[in-house]
Amino acid sequence: MKKTNKRIVQNIFRSYFSRIKNKKLPLKDIKAAEAIMLCRTPEQGYNYLVCPEGHEEKIQTHSCKHRSCPICADKARHNWVEAQKKRLLNCAHYHVVFTLPHEYLDLWQYNRKWFTKAIFKASRDTLIELLEDKKYLGATPGILMTLHTWGRQLNYHPHVHCLVTAGGITKTNEWKELEGDYLLPIRVVKALYRGKLQSYLKTALKNNDLRLPKGSSQNSILRCINQLYKKQWSVRIQEKYTHGKGVVLYLARYMKGGPINPKQIISCGSKIKFLYKDHRDQKVKPLSLKRDEFMRRILWHVPEIGVHVVRHYGLYASKSQQKRNSCREELGGLIETTRITGKEQETTLDWCCEECGATLRCVYSSFRPGRYENSYIECAARVDVQQDVEADIANVPQIRGPCKL
Repeated sequence: MKKTNKRIVQNIFRSYFSRIKNKKLPLKDIKAAEAIMLCRTPEQGYNYLVCPEGHEEKIQTHSCKHRSCPICADKARHNWVEAQKKRLLNCAHYHVVFTLPHEYLDLWQYNRKWFTKAIFKASRDTLIELLEDKKYLGATPGILMTLHTWGRQLNYHPHVHCLVTAGGITKTNEWKELEGDYLLPIRVVKALYRGKLQSYLKTALKNNDLRLPKGSSQNSILRCINQLYKKQWSVRIQEKYTHGKGVVLYLARYMKGGPINPKQIISCGSKIKFLYKDHRDQKVKPLSLKRDEFMRRILWHVPEIGVHVVRHYGLYASKSQQKRNSCREELGGLIETTRITGKEQETTLDWCCEECGATLRCVYSSFRPGRYENSYIECAARVDVQQDVEADIANVPQIRGPCKL
């Protein structure tokens, strides 16, 4: 089996990003591109490791830890999944997807922060308002939400994935199981979600909180809003899952590493060709994009700086840990004893000399200029060196002495 080149996206950006860098890109795009281009290269920084007996030297290059970088995404995905598993209750879950109508895509591009907040709020309020109604459940569910902004062709397709418990906690702090095999009536969910998001839009438009696309006016946007009241919006409720872990694993594939997996890319010439699965006929098809267009589409989906694309509500909110633990007494499962942050402790792995087996010591570390106060930091030799699970020395020549970048 052919081994996937994890650096293929990095190589594309290193070779061609200079062609689009000066075309009025936002700061978030420039930061993402720089992180992708420098990840696990000497320019990003490195640790210089030596054998105490003088047999061997190694360079361990640093990762960028950017959420859109495909090179160092595996560990971040693993840590995120483990954190979510600790939060999940031992009960059935539903997977719900709320989509933004394509008629709003132009407006979305000018108001990404506002729409991100609005679509999360409309989705959350729809689910909690209906499930707290005694007609359906009469309890507060746990909800994990993640925002994805891309379709399978790397086009704009903003939608929110929701993992919802098939039950909830009542006002008397008792767990209540959802009866039946469906979460909520889909028509009711669609109508309420549409009404809430439309209401937020009209209020924002009235208060001049939105930037309007070129050629648009408040009247034209208002006409679009009114027309979309007549349309059924896209909301999907999947069949019930016996546990939420499977959905979490699915979501993790898209949480870190950007909108495309390097193994999808099959050729890099004058055009970048990659494979995608067409949801209409479930067939795998190739798509070719010009190199500049491919990079632009990757950068389209870099989240705004400071915006959280994963959120927890209801019983899964951080402040509800005590309530979750009371539910676990009935449902079973490990009790949470510490606050979940999603940042697991780094895996410690001693690098050993291949000749004598001694633990390699870190003689000094170099960091990317500008990220830290000093770009060259000498550290005391020690026997325990904190390192990544995956070796960070790919394609980097070994050196025989100190070298500054």
